[in-house]
Amino acid sequence: MRDAAVSHANAHAVLLGIIAAYGVAQTFSVHLVHKHFDIPEGRIMVYEVVQGSATHPNFVLSTPRASEKCPNARGLYFKAAPGGNMVAYEFTTHPGADLSAHEDFVAAFAEAAVAMGVQDVFALTAISICPENTILTEFELAQALSTILVPDASWLPAGDVAESTTTDWIAGQEYAKYADGSVPGIIQLKCTKTRSNTHYNVTCSTTRSGRHLGHAPNPFPDVPMDSVLSINGEALEEGTEPHAIITRALTMVEVAH
Repeated sequence: MRDAAVSHANAHAVLLGIIAAYGVAQTFSVHLVHKHFDIPEGRIMVYEVVQGSATHPNFVLSTPRASEKCPNARGLYFKAAPGGNMVAYEFTTHPGADLSAHEDFVAAFAEAAVAMGVQDVFALTAISICPENTILTEFELAQALSTILVPDASWLPAGDVAESTTTDWIAGQEYAKYADGSVPGIIQLKCTKTRSNTHYNVTCSTTRSGRHLGHAPNPFPDVPMDSVLSINGEALEEGTEPHAIITRALTMVEVAH
């Protein structure tokens, strides 16, 4: 996944160039097709911007939802299809763009992606969920088949980072002249993998007193439990920003499911 843009440098640049040439970089960007989980049939991945509170900043939660329960979901990431069409494969509740208002651009992008054979490598983002000039870092809630994207990832266990992968690129107007070359975009989203070749993952483990959140098997079923949230084995203290983010996200996942 990390080397996709380098391995398909010309296609990457051409797609950025098309966005720039049509002057739609405020609305569209290039997205790296990647998958975290196999989601249950009948569900769609939906990204939701969660408003901040006194204990945490805004963050984005991506979780699988039943499509019939998301009547207001709109396409966020689109794959190119034959005939100049784009097909949404991940969604958001955040306000977005109407692709029908950009028919010529959409057709040009789709036709180019299909012609270059990169429709399963690069997708089209329709109005990013990222705040402008902000990098969001994504980590997993694997037990809930969900991910969280945060603007400040300084609390993630830095010693375990092996690599970070850019997953979204913006094309400024000046990029149009580079349509035939390799043009690095501006990082908006990134996935970070750890030394064990997995993504950062939040788990809910337990101690021998108190209660359990219910997102992991209880290893001591006959003893009351305290819930302990941890990321890659490092406990997150209650009252801290990361603990507040993850607790809020888990609550929303329970409601969504």
